[in-house]
Amino acid sequence: MNSFENGRAFLGFTMIIPLLAVFLVQKMWGRLPIFHTFSLTKPSSKWVFISIIVPIVMGIGLHTYFYVTHGDFFLITKPSQLITLLLIGLTISAFSALVEEVIWRGNYHYYLRQRFSFWPTALFIGVIWSLWHLPIALLYKSYTTPVLSVPVYLFILFALSLVLSIIREVAQSIIPVALLHGMMNVFYLSDGQQMSVTTDFQEWLKCIGIVLLFIVCILLLRHKIVTISKK
Repeated sequence: MNSFENGRAFLGFTMIIPLLAVFLVQKMWGRLPIFHTFSLTKPSSKWVFISIIVPIVMGIGLHTYFYVTHGDFFLITKPSQLITLLLIGLTISAFSALVEEVIWRGNYHYYLRQRFSFWPTALFIGVIWSLWHLPIALLYKSYTTPVLSVPVYLFILFALSLVLSIIREVAQSIIPVALLHGMMNVFYLSDGQQMSVTTDFQEWLKCIGIVLLFIVCILLLRHKIVTISKK
């Protein structure tokens, strides 16, 4: 992808690789039933709302900080653009995230939970999922100090993965997970529109926000982790 002009625009297509791998290995070779592992169940409206509103609040908060302190436009240059971002987040971005999440927090989570408790499962998926995004950090991020910023970027994804795993475990559906993932891509994890601050500095601030989100999840949900029944 790096050899193509505007190759980053097609990165979303690479997210289908794990899905294809699961079909080839589990369905065609191992003859394992896989569709029910995707957890495509109807979510509660509460989790749908949370998954939509949290990235918007975090994104607007980050945008406000950059605008007040540096005069930068992280998300929008005029209020009407928020509607466009919302539509992209709820459609294209959420669908791309769904294709990814039915494997990571769907299939992989399901089978790992047959053998392990929640936290080993979440930590293992978090490590692999963050490393899966390493080429983005190396090829498409314009870091001035990559030796420091690449680990920060990977840690952001690792912490976000834990948040997504918590939501998948508690909500018992992949739908709010995909919504949160897709909306975070649009509202929080982007590199901004008109930014004078470095990408490195952006990553450090995003890291703080993701860590705070993770802490909130732990405080609110630590007594609600449920056990997925074996099927």
